[in-house]
Amino acid sequence: MTFPMTPEYQSYLRTSTARHPNERARLVVAVGSVWIAFGFILVIAISTGGIGLLFLFLMILFVMLAEWFFHRLRKAHLLGRAIKVTPDSFPEIHAEIAELQRKFDYHRPVDVYVLDEVNGKMTVTSLLGTRVLLIQGGFAADLQQDGPAALRFMLGNFICWLKARHGRLTLSVIILEHLKWLAYVAPWMLPYWRCSVYTCDQSGYLCAEDLHASLGVIARLAAGKELGPSISPTGVLEQAYQVSRRPLSRYAELTQVEPHLVNRYVNLVAFARSLMPADYERFLAGLDEKGRRLLRDLLPQTPHRQSSGSIPRSTTGPR
Repeated sequence: MTFPMTPEYQSYLRTSTARHPNERARLVVAVGSVWIAFGFILVIAISTGGIGLLFLFLMILFVMLAEWFFHRLRKAHLLGRAIKVTPDSFPEIHAEIAELQRKFDYHRPVDVYVLDEVNGKMTVTSLLGTRVLLIQGGFAADLQQDGPAALRFMLGNFICWLKARHGRLTLSVIILEHLKWLAYVAPWMLPYWRCSVYTCDQSGYLCAEDLHASLGVIARLAAGKELGPSISPTGVLEQAYQVSRRPLSRYAELTQVEPHLVNRYVNLVAFARSLMPADYERFLAGLDEKGRRLLRDLLPQTPHRQSSGSIPRSTTGPR
């Protein structure tokens, strides 16, 4: 099974346009912080003589081998207790993944497994040639019931994550991935991770070719399958407005690897406005007056440039 992709969407999918505007700059800052931290450790090791350097080398080697062995063992465990996605077991999901890999021009093998319970609904790991995507069975079934666009948004999101580790600045991204724990002592690494989440959302939307379905998946991640589809966009925008005005809420995001879900929602709307004005106008037409006022105040806070989409101005602010 394959699906057509509108050339207008496909033309952006393999380009830097799909990336969050701030991602590259924040990657440079994150990599710089890692090298500074590594340089500090190296100076300490040198000051202790050859024993310190040998200990540092052995420690790095041990960590890499231990992590590689852990992922290999985990993969073997999955083969015995989960169902691997193949043309025979889950033909529709397998076909979607194969087609999305072709659209991304990403042809490295990815092992996809369906489990009953997965932390975060879907997770992905990539280490030394081992790439594993886990999907919660109930979550995948719910997305399939919503139509193909919702599932393509999530699958495209994770394939984008994998491809980022084999594109430009690949080595820097891989190093950051395996030194993620340094974020607790070097918090300036966190902005890069949040930007990379935005990038994956944007690529997922280009795969789905449906802003409504893409936003619906984010709402489902926040409120669950029962209430997620019925969430009012105005309600989400109001929460995003409150988050943007409350210092403690903004600080809470600064300490996390992922941005707030309401901010992911607004960023995706802003991305559609900058790239796909027709999608944005359809979203705008479904908002009430309060939602439009909230959106008018939220969009300038995103880094996406203004496009043809316009928001009627009002003499009163958000309430």
